[in-house]
Amino acid sequence: MKISTDFNLSLCGIFGYKIDYTLSPLIHNSIAKLLDINLCYGKFDVSPELFPAAVKGFKAMGMKGANVTQPYKTEVLKYLDCLDGEAATVGAVNTINRESDGFYRGYNTDITGFINAVNYEFNEDITGKTVIMLGAGGAARAVLYALIKSNAKYVLIINRTFSNAEKLKKEADLWKKSLNSFTEIIYTDFKFTGVSEKTDIAFIEDCGILINTVTPSDGNKNFAGGLFNRLNFIKNNFFLMDISYSEKSSFISSVLEEKCLKFANGLSMLLFQAIESFYVWTGRRIEFNYLKDFLSGIF
Repeated sequence: MKISTDFNLSLCGIFGYKIDYTLSPLIHNSIAKLLDINLCYGKFDVSPELFPAAVKGFKAMGMKGANVTQPYKTEVLKYLDCLDGEAATVGAVNTINRESDGFYRGYNTDITGFINAVNYEFNEDITGKTVIMLGAGGAARAVLYALIKSNAKYVLIINRTFSNAEKLKKEADLWKKSLNSFTEIIYTDFKFTGVSEKTDIAFIEDCGILINTVTPSDGNKNFAGGLFNRLNFIKNNFFLMDISYSEKSSFISSVLEEKCLKFANGLSMLLFQAIESFYVWTGRRIEFNYLKDFLSGIF
């Protein structure tokens, strides 16, 4: 791969914390190679107290773009010059681009990445589905927005902290108005606080897709037992997706994978959102199967 004479235009990377597992550098450097684009992508594992300085350095260097992962998808908003429409609505950013005017704009390619991954993995349309979503963090925001945008019929948010689930639901009601969606959303915590047994069972029995957005590092194994007892009501004709692609996320799949029609981890979502991020930076989009086939011999 050629080395760009304008290094600032070719340097990108991922910002996160405890991200030794990340495949993003491999994926983006592979895309650059396949498309013959002079782009170098690195990993920036930054502790929370150093994140503001890291973003300042990123901008001072004039880097072209970045991905942002946990735990900074909402924190990063305060350091950006402007936001793309969907990123502003969702309140979470996973992609940053230095625009032609020199300003840094935030995007959210997780939305498109998730929708494309569901269609690819399950050959299913989200429209009209009853969905259970575990988690209410930065990644969950993009997933919930995608569910509303795709006109899911019902969404049950289950989060460890009841107040955070409630807050996300209130924001999602505003998204529904902007998207003219009639998706019905209810919420609860892992103990199913505030949800009647009748509603609880009805939602779980009719679940078409169960999505886990909870990161493996959140310590949710300690809470999983009671939650999975509730989810025993679920019928055996649902699809299960864990948006994490880390092996550590198996605490959700090991319990429910035998009951579902198909289980998918977050690898396809990672690839789809990466393709969109790369397009934001370069205006070039690689075909998914071409990239997947190229990477299949590597991981």
